[in-house]
Amino acid sequence: MNVEIAQRLAELRREKGYSQEELAEQLGLSRQAVSKWERAESSPDTGNLVALARLYGVTLDELLRFDEDIEDDIKYEAQDRTKSAETKAQDAAEKASVAAAQAAAAAAQAQAAQTAVRAAQSQQPAASPYYAVPSQPQSASAGQGPQAGTVPPPPTGAPVPPYAGAPAMPQDPADYPMGSKQWEDAYVDREMRNAMGDINDGARRRGAWSSFPYPVLCVIVFLLSGFFWGNWHPAWIVFLTIPLYYYIAHVIENDPNNRR
Repeated sequence: MNVEIAQRLAELRREKGYSQEELAEQLGLSRQAVSKWERAESSPDTGNLVALARLYGVTLDELLRFDEDIEDDIKYEAQDRTKSAETKAQDAAEKASVAAAQAAAAAAQAQAAQTAVRAAQSQQPAASPYYAVPSQPQSASAGQGPQAGTVPPPPTGAPVPPYAGAPAMPQDPADYPMGSKQWEDAYVDREMRNAMGDINDGARRRGAWSSFPYPVLCVIVFLLSGFFWGNWHPAWIVFLTIPLYYYIAHVIENDPNNRR
């Protein structure tokens, strides 16, 4: 709506002493609709224009005050709204096109990832035939190959598995390619053996002095001192000798002369 027409509607409402709420009640509309007319954000339809003219006691020409300039302004506003709607439609179409392109790219990436996974699965190495027992009997004559039940020797450099019931031998990570599953297993096995060896060595180094339950003796001395002599308060000093005892035991047990 033209700004001048909006101002004209607001002036007529004030002249007749109506508020926006009262005018909206007279027309059966909401106050927001009347407010939009007076802010030139929307235009009343023909029915509302006739109702306004009757309510204000004016003709439609007096209500709208059409002249050539106003008519040109109305036409210009209509054209501007049309262009704005076309621009919004173009922007929406461009956004939809960009979204469709992004969706197609994401679908292509997902398809490529699935193809790579299938290719990796299809390239997994087959089971090694070097330790398989032949299922069909073979001739034992010379030059006819290994007999039934025999195992062909592994190629040079291949790790030989232990026979059934043999104790597990320490694995060396250097025998396998770094980063492979066998290398990881060998590395973990070696570290576990080293850790268990440290624990066992510590247990073997624990002698009679360190094994003696000296803290239990301190508790017994403290209780006896309190019950029989009533020395509860000064008797707690005996607990301060616990770290001193273990220090002396450590020195004695690590003495080379004592070890011999």
